[in-house]
Amino acid sequence: MFSVKDTVWLLGVAAALFISWGMMSQRVTAMERDMDRMETALTTFMKIESRIAVIEVEIKNINSEIEELGKL
Repeated sequence: MFSVKDTVWLLGVAAALFISWGMMSQRVTAMERDMDRMETALTTFMKIESRIAVIEVEIKNINSEIEELGKL
């Protein structure tokens, strides 16, 4: 039914499909790792931002207390 030429051609197509699948799998895995790193960086940035906001409020409180002491 199949000649040697047809068999070689089909094996080539099958090999190309498996290689493409493997390469795609590696890329997806790498993308998942990159997304995990970005999520970690974003979480860290949000923590830093909230700490800066707390420091800003504390500085405003200290400045208002200093102004009150200056009025005395």
